[in-house]
Amino acid sequence: MTIRWTAAIATAASVAAVAVFAHTGATGVVLERMNGMTAMRDVVSDLAPIMEGYAAYDAIVSEGAGVIAMHAGETMQSLFTEGSIEGATYAKPEIWSDWQDFAALAEDLKTYADALSVAAANGLEPAPAAGMAGMAHSGMVMPVAQPEDKAFTVAELMGYAERSGEARVWRGATEPTSRVPDLTTLAANDLFARISATCSSCHAQFRAGRS
Repeated sequence: MTIRWTAAIATAASVAAVAVFAHTGATGVVLERMNGMTAMRDVVSDLAPIMEGYAAYDAIVSEGAGVIAMHAGETMQSLFTEGSIEGATYAKPEIWSDWQDFAALAEDLKTYADALSVAAANGLEPAPAAGMAGMAHSGMVMPVAQPEDKAFTVAELMGYAERSGEARVWRGATEPTSRVPDLTTLAANDLFARISATCSSCHAQFRAGRS
């Protein structure tokens, strides 16, 4: 068991307090997207201990994935209207100048979240491939690509704190399904790692840091 989510669990409460402060003065579409980010942040902090085995695995995994999917993709893009950078927002102007990259990350996030809502039934082990359900898994190595270095706290992950040192930017494939034929066959924690890395990459590129 790794320790990368131990700090995340410990910082969840402080992140919530910072989020409330960040929303002060926000109105309209800015407030709406902040609320969406907060909803996703809450899901991340709820699922993190489950993915590390600190909490019981239950239906919250699929439900939480559904919440992330609901706020990702086209929904997320629609909330970053041109010119909505004034006032209480930490959005960077690069969102609009590099819109294709931002939109791709939003779509990646929805793809992984949609897959997790189905793959939640797999638990923390990948589902057996078709035709292999009766085969023993001992000694087998599943060729699943893993994102590198995901040691972000929840605060850093959701953009409420600056990443110490140089931020790593990780992007999924432009078409996430090109990595594996069916993302829903992956273990839930694999998909959660992809969701986490996508959020981290988006914030590293497109959100002004907050100490």
